[in-house]
Amino acid sequence: MRLKESEIIERLKSDIDRYAPLTIKSIEWEVVLTEGRADALIEFCIADGPCFKAMVEVKTVATPKIISQAAQQFTTYLSRIGDKTIVPVVIVPYMGTEQAKMLQRDGISWIDLSGNMVIRVQNRVYIERTGKKNCFPDTSPIKKIFEGTSSLVSRALLLKKEPFRSLYEVTNFIIDRGGNITLSTVSKVLKLLEEGLLINKTESGIFTINREKLLESVLEGYISYTKRNKNKTYTFAINGRSFIIYNFFSEEKVDYAVCGFSAAQLKNLATTNRTTVFIKSINEARKAFERINIKPDAEFGQLDLIETRNPCVWFNLQGESNYKIVDDIELYLEMMIDTPRGPKVADMLKERILKGQE
Repeated sequence: MRLKESEIIERLKSDIDRYAPLTIKSIEWEVVLTEGRADALIEFCIADGPCFKAMVEVKTVATPKIISQAAQQFTTYLSRIGDKTIVPVVIVPYMGTEQAKMLQRDGISWIDLSGNMVIRVQNRVYIERTGKKNCFPDTSPIKKIFEGTSSLVSRALLLKKEPFRSLYEVTNFIIDRGGNITLSTVSKVLKLLEEGLLINKTESGIFTINREKLLESVLEGYISYTKRNKNKTYTFAINGRSFIIYNFFSEEKVDYAVCGFSAAQLKNLATTNRTTVFIKSINEARKAFERINIKPDAEFGQLDLIETRNPCVWFNLQGESNYKIVDDIELYLEMMIDTPRGPKVADMLKERILKGQE
């Protein structure tokens, strides 16, 4: 459960020793100032040093959009009054790195309840204490939207060159390409993407503001998801060219998708002497293999079957009639964590992804 604004200030006050040498002398709530208002006016002091008055904005969650709006509000107000003795301070449960940089650019101080802070008072005071972990993970919901089914929304935005005209168009776009997602989930994800300043929703449509940053966020979510959900790999011995296996799986109606360096080879981006394939069910594959006498061979086998239920693998599958292959975004993510060769392939894919493919 998120803290209320008043609870955030009270927690800071009760735990102020953690922020030494910063101390609190007095607090005024909901102060009306000339041409504006503040959530609080706090007089801070430095132990055995100067005191200063801070105009405080308290935010229960620190999304990029919320912090950007707070910074703009401070900048506008302070330019009107021209009082350089008042220090603008944002107080939140946890301040993300990107949001901290936004405030730094505007010269705005901040404190979070996780023990981090950057305080600037002209040339008199400078305190910087960062690197402490988020003690309030529920205040960072935006990270969750880049994992699993929710990440299909970001993948769809990256696939499309032109803006989506509506929420319904995004949902149908995903479903038409093999994704299973609800209108409600798409709506929630788009709202959080907008809070993260990654998209902009206007009457003209849904625009991606920064495609590269969006792709980086999808990669972060992919890495997090992969660490928590380890897929099991089964290795088999095969003779002959690997595309025979793809045809065989299609004929036997086994759900599969060529991945890894095998997919990169089919896209003319790399070469490999192994065949790597995602499958939904290892039991389906084993039953099919029994009929053509393909045996497990963990030591010398060249066919790797990776069993996965990750919905993103099966989204927007590509390929001709004789094989199914993961799309460029999925392959890019796989290559980025497949060192040392993978990132070179990923660089080539990244250029294609950022241009848009639909």
